[in-house]
Amino acid sequence: MRTRCSVPSKLILSGEHAVLYGCPALSMAIDLPTLCTLTDDEAILDTPRFEIKLKNFNLKQSFTFEQWQLRAEQVEQRFETYVNDDGTIGSVLSDPFDLVLITLAKLDQIQPFSPANWQFEIESTAPIGRGLGSSAGVIVGVVKAVQAKLDWPMSIPETLELAKQIESYQHGLSSGIDPATLLYGGLLKYQLHQPPQPLPAQPFQGWLIDTGEPQSTTGECVTWVKQHHQNDKTLWEAFTQTTNQIEQAWSNQNQPALKQAIKQNHELLCSIGVVPDKVRDFIGLLNDTYDAAGKICGAGSITGQQAGMVLCISQTSPEALCREYSYPLWPVTIQSQGARCELD
Repeated sequence: MRTRCSVPSKLILSGEHAVLYGCPALSMAIDLPTLCTLTDDEAILDTPRFEIKLKNFNLKQSFTFEQWQLRAEQVEQRFETYVNDDGTIGSVLSDPFDLVLITLAKLDQIQPFSPANWQFEIESTAPIGRGLGSSAGVIVGVVKAVQAKLDWPMSIPETLELAKQIESYQHGLSSGIDPATLLYGGLLKYQLHQPPQPLPAQPFQGWLIDTGEPQSTTGECVTWVKQHHQNDKTLWEAFTQTTNQIEQAWSNQNQPALKQAIKQNHELLCSIGVVPDKVRDFIGLLNDTYDAAGKICGAGSITGQQAGMVLCISQTSPEALCREYSYPLWPVTIQSQGARCELD
């Protein structure tokens, strides 16, 4: 039997970094899916194993149950070291397979896997490492595929809590906004310790612009911002006010107010030091040339001149300016549905 799971990407309108300090955030699911296919063969029982193919990395590897459990234990040990301030978050997952292996280990703790040949093929249609939630896409894809295969009922809130726990191995403390967006779909208002709040669909004209893979990871950016701004209440209140303005403009379909609030969000992100100079200059030209509003839509970067994806809200495609900077771009399509699976 084969299980196919499709998981959207995520794009944060407002609240990146601030969401970790109790501020509200707005995030939308977009149609750049991560695809996870699970096939199992229970006839192969002599050496049960997981075969994992990561198409974006052109990697394929097979793990016996014993090898998988050993790798998962090593990940747990490195994560404990990180939690005790004796290591970095970047050292926890040593290669791309580790995220899948620790996800399987957490699932196994809830319901042990039966001996079989479990085959996973995973591919993201979105650029990886650009702030679009590719790690959460892998986690949610594997979790949902296993749930569907085993006819294992878990509510969205239960699945979200599990995904948050696993995502912390990748990025450090997970707010949960990425997996929540991928599970619910559409536009979501998200705040720690509160149920996610879906917002009504509205017409939206936007573009995703790829400034390149950041030199610093999400975990490194989160740690840096915590060290420098954790106790700045005035800053986080400004993020909250800006998010509320974006939500109101969205609800009222007030395009000028939406653009103004997005620009405010951009300036706040610049103030916390996660927008490289080159990207900041590009966004300034973007706004002036196209009557647009641009901002990074991930963690950004504290080193180098790439910041992942930039969101541009504009009626006109900024293709010409992007060509000057050699930045690829895509139109934004909101994905109203969250992760979904099919059996065949």
